[in-house]
Amino acid sequence: MASVLLIEDDEAQRFIAGFALKKAGHEVREAHDGPHGVVAARKERPDIIVCDVMMPGMTGYEVLAALRADPDLVTVPFILLTAMADRQHMRQGMTAGADDYLTKPYRPDELCEAVAAVLQRRHMQEEAFRGSMTDVVENALEQQKETLSRQYETKLQREINARWSQANAATDLHYDNAFVLLADLVSGGAAPSEDGLIERVKQAQQAARDTLYLWGATQVLPYGTKLMAVFADQGTKTTPPELRVLRAAIALAKAAPRERPVSVALHQGPVALVALSDGLHGDQGHALVPGDAVNTVATLEEYAASTGWRIVASEAMAKVLQEHASTGRSGRTARGDTVVEITGPAPA
Repeated sequence: MASVLLIEDDEAQRFIAGFALKKAGHEVREAHDGPHGVVAARKERPDIIVCDVMMPGMTGYEVLAALRADPDLVTVPFILLTAMADRQHMRQGMTAGADDYLTKPYRPDELCEAVAAVLQRRHMQEEAFRGSMTDVVENALEQQKETLSRQYETKLQREINARWSQANAATDLHYDNAFVLLADLVSGGAAPSEDGLIERVKQAQQAARDTLYLWGATQVLPYGTKLMAVFADQGTKTTPPELRVLRAAIALAKAAPRERPVSVALHQGPVALVALSDGLHGDQGHALVPGDAVNTVATLEEYAASTGWRIVASEAMAKVLQEHASTGRSGRTARGDTVVEITGPAPA
């Protein structure tokens, strides 16, 4: 139960009130006047204070004012006891900060009920305050997270831009006009278990990487569960890159079972790859820098997957391949790009 500080100068009244509160299960400490009551409250903070108003030396109002001025005791619930029942004295007590006002004579059970009600009301107020503060803290944390995220993205973008401006960034790659292939070889069909999906991705991507490198891909990179391949003119191969990327796409589509949905998209444009190297852990490799060519080929592949077309190309890419490929239907992606179906190599 609660720790109650009872401040009452009348010994008989103090005995009756203390007995009733103890019987109700509370732990009761007693003070016979105001100054001793203030000292007792500061020595050991009570859960609630029950204080008589008319006492020699220091009135209950003065005790209340002293405790409300103490930062450690300002929130302790306070009940005034008085024989003065007129509204002026009641208003004075409530204005001073009392939580309740009990008029003498009172029944012992009335005092216990008043103490219980004040404690319950204060508990509900504290719960409501904690709930409101939780919302405030959560909102503040969410705003801080968004601010930090924006700062991180800005810093990352600046660092990437700075890398491209460095003259000695020999390990970073930038192709002004590359042919990009994006292939999804595992989506669709019945959803496998997690272990089954992992094995399917592993097998499909390994076979696809072999095919892509066989047809002269310059870079092959994971793109989620898909594969992104870059074909660039390096001057060391007799077959032009546009023909190599077309043959690689046809080979991937043919190698996959007919019942399995496969989507391959082709596009042409500038591609940049930033070198990633961790000297501490030994990790190294390249990552695609987002750009128009990468975004476009991703949009084309999504369109192919939604329509069931196995190989598609952008309109510009289709024109480049018109002497080497047979085309079929055409459509338009959600963002307005024209997409052309590639049905196979051009007739000999």
